[in-house]
Amino acid sequence: MRPLTLINTLEYYDVPQILVAADATGTNYLCTLYENNAEDGYLYLGVQISEPRLMAFVGGQLDLREAYIHPEVENALYIVTAKQEVLTATSILQSQDLTENMLPEPGYYYDASDLADEADLQTDTYQLEVPAQDRVTFSTLIGRMGWRAMSLHNVLKGKAAIF
Repeated sequence: MRPLTLINTLEYYDVPQILVAADATGTNYLCTLYENNAEDGYLYLGVQISEPRLMAFVGGQLDLREAYIHPEVENALYIVTAKQEVLTATSILQSQDLTENMLPEPGYYYDASDLADEADLQTDTYQLEVPAQDRVTFSTLIGRMGWRAMSLHNVLKGKAAIF
């Protein structure tokens, strides 16, 4: 059993339908609801996903079903259970173990434009200087800012930066 932390809910309809979670090592999991069982909680199909591939999904460039059918590495598919606000990854699945009711419909591409239309987005701009030798502090800062900032961290790869 692997405890997960909710990072972001991407689709919500009565309950979270698509969410992003991370484990203690920072590995991302893209999770899609496939069953709501009163006894077992909400059951999600989860796939370990790299930051670039997750950003491709969030950017509308990756079909959700493809993320599950063709994971980046072997043993990357999990049953993720959400019960009493606790997320847990269990049961490693193989691609051949997937059933049609677990998989999302083909042709689903995430579209964040609905969120922009509905919400009055406010942004703040900050300028930070991070010395190249202080990667630990930079990684901690990025971790606290959330998963969207991780792509910036991956681009900079420890270089001194002003942004």
